[in-house]
Amino acid sequence: MQYKIFSKRATVIVGTDGAMLNSLKMDGREYLWQGDEEHWSGQAPVCFPIVGVLPNNQGTAFGKPCSMKRHGVARISPFAVDERHKNSITFVQNSDDNTRSMYPFDYQLRIKYTVVDATVTTEYIVTNTGDEDMPFAIGGHPAFNCPINEGEAFEDYKVVFDRVMTKRVLRPDHHTGIVDAQARYDALDNTDTINLVHDLFGEKDAMIFDNIESKQATLIGPKGNGVRIEYQDMANLLVWSACNQADFVALEPWTGISSCTDEPSRLERKRGITVLAPDETVSFKFKITMI
Repeated sequence: MQYKIFSKRATVIVGTDGAMLNSLKMDGREYLWQGDEEHWSGQAPVCFPIVGVLPNNQGTAFGKPCSMKRHGVARISPFAVDERHKNSITFVQNSDDNTRSMYPFDYQLRIKYTVVDATVTTEYIVTNTGDEDMPFAIGGHPAFNCPINEGEAFEDYKVVFDRVMTKRVLRPDHHTGIVDAQARYDALDNTDTINLVHDLFGEKDAMIFDNIESKQATLIGPKGNGVRIEYQDMANLLVWSACNQADFVALEPWTGISSCTDEPSRLERKRGITVLAPDETVSFKFKITMI
């Protein structure tokens, strides 16, 4: 089921299926990728309790076996509406027998969307409802139309950071999703701008800006339309588009990253993992502003 929240400027549609964004509209423009089977049927899945992959979808967490496909269990498990207002909505998911068969911990995940003016804030609120420490990572995966306006091309767009970027990026293996932590690639050469071309992606997959110092990135087109994403609570940002010249760019703020070649298969030992004590709650936010 889908629900609409809105401000004076923007209309946002979110759904109980994955508790994810389905539409971001302002001034008659659709900013969010609407999905297709040729390139990518997703739109903005929630990644929890892993971001990316485990090796062969298998691992352990404090000695317990885990078996999760890419991006974890939240996106494929039911959510319910917890609160609903004119400009905000909160979804909730509680662990159950199905989630525990993949991720053997008890949790509550609340996802709150709030729209004010042209900005949508996503807040993830995670509570450990069990009686033992719980390791996890969490992240967003919103994809945006690129181009946004008719008559524009993908190559007319760029991603601009709020500071000059000098660190080389990591990239996951396109087939396995595993990151070679010793291999880094040039994406920006002492500049703040990625000029988009389809060849940046494909077999090279996403660009992973790990432990990123920049906390704001803007996807912007020739007419000045685009989206700005702010991710102060997140340590990493991924920039991704699909193969076959897909007309979208995903800007993905994550607390962790996909499994790396130099890590053990133990979830609690992976990069960016948060460990919650019993009854502890933590929240992470990021903002999307339509331009």
